[in-house]
Amino acid sequence: MTLFFNFTFQNYTPRYAFPKKIILSKSFCKSKKKLRQASKLKKLFDIYGSDKSKYHDYHYIYSSILKNNQRVKKILEIGIGTNNTSLLSNMGEKGSPGASLKAYRDFFNHSKVYGADIDKKILFKDKRIKTYYVDQTSNKSILKLFKSFGGNFDLIIDDGLHSHTANLNLIIYSMQFLKKNGCLVIEDINLNSKSIWQTISVIVSFKYKCFLVKCKKSFIFLVYK
Repeated sequence: MTLFFNFTFQNYTPRYAFPKKIILSKSFCKSKKKLRQASKLKKLFDIYGSDKSKYHDYHYIYSSILKNNQRVKKILEIGIGTNNTSLLSNMGEKGSPGASLKAYRDFFNHSKVYGADIDKKILFKDKRIKTYYVDQTSNKSILKLFKSFGGNFDLIIDDGLHSHTANLNLIIYSMQFLKKNGCLVIEDINLNSKSIWQTISVIVSFKYKCFLVKCKKSFIFLVYK
């Protein structure tokens, strides 16, 4: 535990209250304005071939989790959708690598968008988009990634390997590269992993504000700096 956040529980007062009940994805969009923004992002996900709105309902979350979308300057997504079926957590042969990166670029129209993946064959450059190799299971690889891209990210998304070890690696080594009030998102958490992530929520809440969000097919874990 000392290695995880460089503190022990003994004689320590939590910075934030322990996470309360699980919240629902649609609760992020209660106003008509926010619903319109969610609809706009959904269309972009669909146009580029991302599963974030067709299979999931993540457009409700990403359209509203940051205070001012026009001030978002840097976004990073780990896992850009490999269609190599020999790799874990692939999108299948019909997957569209980089689909969500293009949607974020068009939605957050003042932001530079960065992506990273273990599949070097799908890395690409486009207008306001750069991608880089990363192995989420390697601490050195994650830190090398941030050495290349720098820090001060508004939003960091983990849509990569989808293993607890890889998820925790990113939480541990990426929070320092978020700007104040920035958000880290862990996607596609299996519904059967609820108790595991409730435990992780308690630990993380000793230093950061965090939420477990129930979506259509999975949970999402949000951590705010």
